Amino acid sequence: MKRWTSFWFATTNRHSIGAFRIFLCAWFIGDFLDFLPALDVLLRRPLGLEVPSAGYRWLPPIIPASWEPAETLAVLRGFAWILAPLALLGVGTRFSLLALALVNFALRSWHSSWVYVAHASILPSLALFVLAFAPGVKAWSVDALLEAWRSRRRGEKFAWAERLAGRPAVVWPVHLILAAAALIYVSAGVAKLRWAGGDWLTGRTLQWYLQGTAGKKRLGDSTQFFVADREAPAEARFRDPWGIERIANSTMSTPTGRAVGSSRALCVALSWATLFLELGFALLFVLPRAGQYALLAGAALFHAGIGALMGIDFGGWAVLFLAAVDWNAVIRRAGEFLPGLHASRIP
Repeated sequence: MKRWTSFWFATTNRHSIGAFRIFLCAWFIGDFLDFLPALDVLLRRPLGLEVPSAGYRWLPPIIPASWEPAETLAVLRGFAWILAPLALLGVGTRFSLLALALVNFALRSWHSSWVYVAHASILPSLALFVLAFAPGVKAWSVDALLEAWRSRRRGEKFAWAERLAGRPAVVWPVHLILAAAALIYVSAGVAKLRWAGGDWLTGRTLQWYLQGTAGKKRLGDSTQFFVADREAPAEARFRDPWGIERIANSTMSTPTGRAVGSSRALCVALSWATLFLELGFALLFVLPRAGQYALLAGAALFHAGIGALMGIDFGGWAVLFLAAVDWNAVIRRAGEFLPGLHASRIP
């Protein structure tokens, strides 16, 4: 029990939640450049086919029901553009993060209410909620800078870097985010063994995706989108003679991906490496620090490979791994070369 309590609530200066806040919010700003303008497509989708996602149904009514969809989208997008920079800079840090988390979650959930689910943004979106309640999140913020400036005016003497970095904080925010990521990776590895078994290890599944077969909707294969159901009940015959029976969430591979997909040996090696990496996350909190960094770096390279071979961007997941970096040590080392930050040069 003592070890379990220490795992979640021990204090350490190894992690900087404030530095991680900056990286995560910077990623959201970059992602918003593509995501927010693309939401106009929601206004052209038939409301009769909307199936609100669970997250969308759980959200409190932050927008009046009487508003039109276009009006709702304009308001939410406006708030997103305002709140993301405020959260990055740390202006009204906790309020900005919580409001950004709610607005972002509303937009992502609405976007996912027509079957498609943007897996790449789910965990980063949940991480915003964690940060909103995380101790130490005001480190390296405008809020912290203003508090330090007021203290200096009262005559206090301190090193600016140490004051902005804040006191050592409990580790549960970092461990919670990494534990959620580890659970998803391990679940993905178990799913491969459970549903594909030896077929995944032969490389044929990966090769099928990389060769571009997944993007070709051919009658008879597993990407078949429309099938006739001659025995459909009366209430379902509005779609007669064709209806959506199942959907394969797939994408066309890149030219590099198709080149790799032409080699069975490479596909076998990548399939085994993927499985070992995903199942290896079960050891994330058992490994020494060097092992943790190696595993997280491997996962970042894994997502970079997915982007290069399949054109799917999971950059937000790689940003989450930055929570594990000892940013305070990096900042302390940088302070040795920045006269204004180094403690020994503060009068």
